[in-house]
Amino acid sequence: MASSSITCISSALDDLQSLLNIFQYPEFLLSLKNWLTFLRTFILCATKWGKDYVHLASDDKEEVDNHHASLEAVIVRIEDAISKRAQELHSIYLSSSENPSYNQAFKIVDCIEGSDMVSLRPEIYRWYFFFSDCSSKLSSNLIVRKDDIMEFMDSLLESLEDFHDWGFADGLIKALEEKLEFLKNFIRFVTLHDVEDTQLEPLLTHVKAVAIKAARLSYQCKFVKKSELQDETDKSILELLLKIIPVEPQVHETCVQALIASKLSRKSLGDTDEQILRDFVDSLLCNLGDILKSGLAILSPSLNAIKDGVLLSQDMGLLSSDLLKKIQLIETTVAQRCPEPSLFDYPKTNGLGFIDFLLQNLMELTSTEAGSITFMNHPIQAVQEELVCLRSLLGRIVELRSEDEELQAIRDCAIEVAYKIEFLVDSLMVGDDLDSSSMSFHSIVEEIKIIKAKALQICDNDRLHGKVKKVSKRLFHMPTQLNKPIINDVVVGLEYEAASIINRLTRGSLQLQIVSIVGMPGLGKTTLARKVYNSSSVMSYFYKRAWCTVSQVYHKRNLLLEILSCIESKLPGNVFEMSKEDLAHEVKRRLLRNKYLIVLDDVWDIEAFNGLEASFPDNGNGSRVILTSRRQDVAPQDKLDQEPHSLRQLTPDESWDLLKAKLYPGQDLAPPELCEIRQKVVEMCQGLPLTVVILAGILSSMDRHDWKEVVEGLSSRNVSSTEQCTATLELSYKHLPDNLKACFLYFGAFPEDYEHNTKRLISLWVAEGFVQKTQLKRSEDVANDYLMELISRSLVIVSKPRSIDGVKACRIHDLLYEFCVTKAKGEKLLQLVRRYDELSAFTMPCYLRRLCIDSKPEHFDNLRLFSSAIRCLLLFHHGGVDRERSFDLRFIFSIIKLVKVLDLSQIQLRPTFPRELELLVHLRYLAILGNGSPIPASICNLSNLETLIWENFSFHSSVSLPDTIWNLKKLRHLQLKDKMSKNYHFRFPDDNLDNSSELCDLDILSCLSLNPRKNINKLLRKFPNIRKLRSSLYLNHGYEHHVAIECLSQLESLDLSCVVYGGDRYQLDIQFPLIIKKLTLSYFRLPWSKMSAIGNLPNLEVLKLLDRSFEGEIWEMEVEKFPKVKFLKLDSLDIVKWTASEYEDQDYFPRLQKLVLESCDALQEIPSCLGNSSTLEIIEVSKCPNCTSSLEEIQEEQRSNGYTDLMILIS
Repeated sequence: MASSSITCISSALDDLQSLLNIFQYPEFLLSLKNWLTFLRTFILCATKWGKDYVHLASDDKEEVDNHHASLEAVIVRIEDAISKRAQELHSIYLSSSENPSYNQAFKIVDCIEGSDMVSLRPEIYRWYFFFSDCSSKLSSNLIVRKDDIMEFMDSLLESLEDFHDWGFADGLIKALEEKLEFLKNFIRFVTLHDVEDTQLEPLLTHVKAVAIKAARLSYQCKFVKKSELQDETDKSILELLLKIIPVEPQVHETCVQALIASKLSRKSLGDTDEQILRDFVDSLLCNLGDILKSGLAILSPSLNAIKDGVLLSQDMGLLSSDLLKKIQLIETTVAQRCPEPSLFDYPKTNGLGFIDFLLQNLMELTSTEAGSITFMNHPIQAVQEELVCLRSLLGRIVELRSEDEELQAIRDCAIEVAYKIEFLVDSLMVGDDLDSSSMSFHSIVEEIKIIKAKALQICDNDRLHGKVKKVSKRLFHMPTQLNKPIINDVVVGLEYEAASIINRLTRGSLQLQIVSIVGMPGLGKTTLARKVYNSSSVMSYFYKRAWCTVSQVYHKRNLLLEILSCIESKLPGNVFEMSKEDLAHEVKRRLLRNKYLIVLDDVWDIEAFNGLEASFPDNGNGSRVILTSRRQDVAPQDKLDQEPHSLRQLTPDESWDLLKAKLYPGQDLAPPELCEIRQKVVEMCQGLPLTVVILAGILSSMDRHDWKEVVEGLSSRNVSSTEQCTATLELSYKHLPDNLKACFLYFGAFPEDYEHNTKRLISLWVAEGFVQKTQLKRSEDVANDYLMELISRSLVIVSKPRSIDGVKACRIHDLLYEFCVTKAKGEKLLQLVRRYDELSAFTMPCYLRRLCIDSKPEHFDNLRLFSSAIRCLLLFHHGGVDRERSFDLRFIFSIIKLVKVLDLSQIQLRPTFPRELELLVHLRYLAILGNGSPIPASICNLSNLETLIWENFSFHSSVSLPDTIWNLKKLRHLQLKDKMSKNYHFRFPDDNLDNSSELCDLDILSCLSLNPRKNINKLLRKFPNIRKLRSSLYLNHGYEHHVAIECLSQLESLDLSCVVYGGDRYQLDIQFPLIIKKLTLSYFRLPWSKMSAIGNLPNLEVLKLLDRSFEGEIWEMEVEKFPKVKFLKLDSLDIVKWTASEYEDQDYFPRLQKLVLESCDALQEIPSCLGNSSTLEIIEVSKCPNCTSSLEEIQEEQRSNGYTDLMILIS
């Protein structure tokens, strides 16, 4: 009877699949198919094992008979209904195949839903509970057939696979599906490799119990009211996931013995076998983590219970003994099958820099008062002394710059021993005393002595000095005096191309059209698009412009936000809370009735444009979209204005001109050494601009006399242009100074096309130990020099320049990015895991130092880290922060106890600041996402913390800092970031300032709340060496206030906004430090007469007056002179006339280079004296409709004075 009903269901499923194909998979047909697969799974369970369970469940014959009859009745009802309805379904299929219509399809609904099968659902659910309970208790009494289990598992997995909307249990069901698939494959695997059935009995029994419970839970999720059982279901699925991988000794031993009995060799494994084995090893790791989690969950409350006298210590002993046995079982398994890996597979980059970093930390550790007492007579003192001596010897070896194998071996041994020392010291600091193991401080001292002896012997060998003379001169050193890199891209050979694109943008049809720029990587597509985008004619032609980098992996929500941030400089906080649909509507609303230009850079497929197209209204006014891509087919053909613009390669003359422009900007003549290699250069670069640029970076750091040798070595390769570019890049990397290599490869730790905030990037470099301070410079300044050197070598691109002389944001080219990702992994510096396919197959190396994960947020649920050696963990995900989803990473924190860099700013933790995070005492850099909760007092445990970035993700306007914040004496960078509100700030504790420590190392503070009525002047004196401050000043209406900002004698950059309570009248006495270089003011509503206090600041270079910082229709400059101001911005002010007193020879802005006017709607007059400025280079004007004539007068005056280079850009 059972086989006939299964056959009947299978026939109905075949007909239903055919109907799905005919009607193109409507949802109601998919739901019906899923219901039939669930029915088939139940019938299999009931007929194969149900009757046996009924007999075994009770000794009462009458009760057994009643249960048996009841089960038979359910099975008969299902079979009768299926046999009757299957015939109707077949008839519907036959008629639909000849004349398909939805009327026929809806008959199927009546066919199934109208039957009494639906009324059977509660009864089926009750029987599943009975089977599940019996399978856990009685399975050992039954003979289990492998074929029965495999048939049941196939049916169960098909039902899980067909249904994709599990609601609240979606993530858990998908995880369950993966684990069941693994169990099925594992059984098939050991069967195919001649494992006896008798050996499999415990495993098969375990799998059957798991599968039946999985069937019950999935049925429960699908057909039982979710509101009633959500918590129970979640808990049950989690418990089942723990049982998927067997931990019972007998079952686990079966798995291991089955593997051993299979007598596998590496050569005998197929791809499927390898995947199954990888899954098995992964299951061991997952199981170990689950055991530890559950064990800790038991131990922690149990210890408290013992303390309170509730639990007896002997009971506790039983609990801990059981946990220990499980751990030992897995430990034995791994020991049998896995060879011991090398513990110190250390990074191969910047080894000497790491030793310097280690010595600096050891010095700090042992020189403090507490440290000197703690480590008195400790072997760590001897290690430090020996390492200092060894470092001196290594310095001599580096100066020799020899490729001698013996010296290289000594260098490698020294670096390895340094990593061992760090591991020992750091482990000691977290309470893991490893000194009694095979690796100890005493053994390290002896190891260093041996290395020293070998190094001395080789360094004193005369033959070595003769060997290194030839190579030493070709080595590249960091210049002592850095040249200022060229911030703007040098563009050669694109003038005609740019003119052609501009013509297509500004002429032709008034309908919305796409202009496509295509070409191979490195050809200059982005450079051309950027040149066009920033051209004065395009800026004045299009009222709204937006630049958006798409990349190979993108998220629609991020793209929409990027576009919005370009077309509107001031976005309300609620924008970042919007859904994708609302954002798409908002973009469309802001573009409607405007002539706009959108650039979509680096598009990989047509879906990217299709997903955004609805947000680009066709206003019939000549709006355009530019696409740049490597492919021709990424734009809809009906939207193109004409054929895609295929970017050509550079001519030999253009390649030569580009090389000269990069090496000798502004000069026409080249030195003889460069002219000598001209022909080989242009042949080698094959017209690829990126190759020319990278080669220029190499040559710029070398002696001219060595240019010929380098170019000849590269030009001997007969490869494609892209391969030639890679070879040139490899050479560029090889010739980087060691301290720059790690900084450059670190770009491979981030997602593709990631735009780096330079402050944050520099803080990461410092925290990683890539940068050390010098006697003359802070570490941040040294790191900034490193960045500028990478830019000057054309390895890093400036994406956002600062107002003057600096870089706000940067990125790297796609080809360089892939090089960094690959090279960083090969050099053991870091590993980037991208997307779910890489993450799911990722096997954690034993000594992985830095792990960076770029994936979707739901994939972090399955994140398993089992390496205690990790020192850096960066998590990135697409689509912005999900307020509805949070992650519990406490178990991971308990493992990665030695971590120094932790960026969790893109995921929401649960809880926000867990206790396990507070125990990471080595943390130097922490970026975390807050939810409005205060920072806990226990943050003082992070005594090594240098950078704390708190990304606020709530509507709270402030984050309270605890009293213990004053104990973080190493803190250098404290930042609060918030997209939800502009009035966000840190509130420092100010109740006990007299007894609080100063934060002497603090360099950057953003954002600080200042209230003059609350010890503001005492508070400011707690930051004696701060250089960059962003703050909100809270004043009271009708009061007189004094703010002693002048006490910050090192302050160079100040961004200050004002909030007045109870009105807008107040008196403010504020003096700025004379050293200040950059000043930004907002919302002060000061009269223009107060400008003299600012204008005479002797070192001020950048001045931004924003958002009603000053009020009044007339600003007449009289005594203020702005002697060093190079950049001036007026934004959102009510000014009408800006004039200057006509004093003879008066030059109010003798060094002004750039003037920006934005959203000053009433502004009509600009000082005519600007027409006499010889330094003024550009005036940018946006949303200032009434000052055009005044600007024209200034430009005319400039021309009459012979200054023809002034650019005026109006948008």
